[in-house]
Amino acid sequence: MALWIWTLSILSCFCVSCGFKVKKLHFESPTELNHLAVNNDIGTVYLGAVNYLHQLTKDLKKQMSVETGPKKDNKKCTPPIESQCSEAALTNNSNKLLLLDQLERKVIVCGSLFKGICSIRELENIKNVTYYVDSGGEKSFVASNDETVSTVGLITSLDEKRLLFVGKGNGPNDNGIIISTRQLYSEDGKDIFETYTDSTAIKSVYHSSNTQQFVAVFEYDQYVYFIFNQQEKQPLSNRTLIARLCKRDAHYYSYFEMNLSCQDVNDTYDHCHSVYVTTPGEKLAESIAQEGQENSTVPSGDKVLLALFSKFNKDSGSLKSALCMFSLRHLNEKMEEYREECYTKTVQDRFYKPFLAEGSQACGTRQEGASKNFPCGSEHLPYPLGSTNNIVGKLLLQKKGMNLTAVTVTVENGHTVAFLGTSDGRILKVFLNTPTNEYSSVPIEIDKPVKNDLVLDATQENLYVMTTTKVFRLPVQECASYSDCMLCTQAQDPYCGWCVIEGKCTRKIDCERANMSNHWLWSPDGVCMAITSAHPQNMSRKAPGKVELTVSPLPELAVSDMLWCQFGETTSIAELRNGTIVCDPPTTIPHTPKGQGKDTVLIQMLIPMNVAFLISGTTKFQCASTLEVLVLS
Repeated sequence: MALWIWTLSILSCFCVSCGFKVKKLHFESPTELNHLAVNNDIGTVYLGAVNYLHQLTKDLKKQMSVETGPKKDNKKCTPPIESQCSEAALTNNSNKLLLLDQLERKVIVCGSLFKGICSIRELENIKNVTYYVDSGGEKSFVASNDETVSTVGLITSLDEKRLLFVGKGNGPNDNGIIISTRQLYSEDGKDIFETYTDSTAIKSVYHSSNTQQFVAVFEYDQYVYFIFNQQEKQPLSNRTLIARLCKRDAHYYSYFEMNLSCQDVNDTYDHCHSVYVTTPGEKLAESIAQEGQENSTVPSGDKVLLALFSKFNKDSGSLKSALCMFSLRHLNEKMEEYREECYTKTVQDRFYKPFLAEGSQACGTRQEGASKNFPCGSEHLPYPLGSTNNIVGKLLLQKKGMNLTAVTVTVENGHTVAFLGTSDGRILKVFLNTPTNEYSSVPIEIDKPVKNDLVLDATQENLYVMTTTKVFRLPVQECASYSDCMLCTQAQDPYCGWCVIEGKCTRKIDCERANMSNHWLWSPDGVCMAITSAHPQNMSRKAPGKVELTVSPLPELAVSDMLWCQFGETTSIAELRNGTIVCDPPTTIPHTPKGQGKDTVLIQMLIPMNVAFLISGTTKFQCASTLEVLVLS
């Protein structure tokens, strides 16, 4: 009698991928980088840096560079500098805004020189300046002229005209304008970069009471949103705020701001570093809906705001970071609820005037239904309006000892994947599911923080990462680097799966039979093909019978597929019976001395492409004699 003991390994008889290190393409700037943008039409990469603009190919080869500084300037002087500022000295020019208007084939560039004025350049050739005026006075001051104060901008259309929404902090030598809408056309005596109307600007009355650092601006539905941190000086504290304006609001009657909060059981993360707005994959939306959390439920097709926060404990010196998610629909519902509360109730303690700006009366006007009747506010209603109420996001991820500095998100086969930049120079790859899974950490430039502009190319296959002076391009996945099914599944990479019939780790789109059952084994499922049972467990060498193997998961067979069993030089047709592979035994088994030798049994599935996969098991005869069993497809 022979005792057959079955074990498993997966091999490939036609393609064994060799592990390799992914090459990161990169470009190095002679000065610090400030901003990065990508032209999705042709892949061109644009970089805004201190004293430079760079235009690169999609694989980061330089096409051209333009010097933008240093130039003579003085932050207290009004341009033109040369003619009226005796105190001017050579001053570096930090890039404050770098925005692509692909519709109009333009690049909007604003720097820290000359009170933050802007220029327009050609999209195909940044050396060609199509608009630049330095004598427009205060109406042309767009960005902050303070290198340490951030500026954000959004180009959009309104009635077929191009507008620029701008948010900037109030530096010590700024003009005090915090948020404004600028026109990108000349009309009725108004120049490019002037405010859309005389009322489309919010100006801080007392700029010493607080300071702002803007994080992002984006549009959704009929609104434009700003995210910014506000440092209060008395008492010292920080708030992260989300502000909303109706896109069509020519008077800013609709301006409303409130706290944006990310919390765990012990702390509130009080500083936002980066945000990204996206439509989550269907799998993430489904998993959140199953949890039934009101503040984060995402109806199909709705957008979410993903935001990175941090919390620094001065007493302990500890640093924590977090990723939180907010449903934009829920956020808007809360804003409408609080607007209505202000209009109908006397609740002065929960509402205030942002930036102590000029506007109409305080809350408590007793006008029922005003928020619905005037969705974009009105002159007779309180404006601009701020609320001390919080909207709390769903906590997805926490990290200790580092800042999360940048975020971008994509969807692969319905699964949501986030790429997070860190303060120590890494990219974290995170599968946004419940629970969230951080499945990879890729070193980019150690101890060089990843900057906020983290951008995917138009194909969603490559990621552009910017550090202090370098920009890198790296692929979003490394499926081909995993040489066998075990490594492929251990990677837990939602992009990857084991393509059974081809014997390699691939994206689903690259596996020909991926849509057939069990032909593409998804990496996060952690499943590889295995022999789960064998019968009989005991067989006499002198009276062999049929061999039955249960393989799980067994790939679905096409009509033209055939199973063959091969025993040495003997081949016979195998039978697939209720998911079990049944083979006739070998007609002869060579005699092996006791305790020595081994024979090989092959079970081969042939398909039209003549591709095969291998599953091997071992059987032990008597003491140490072995019989190897290989299942090929």
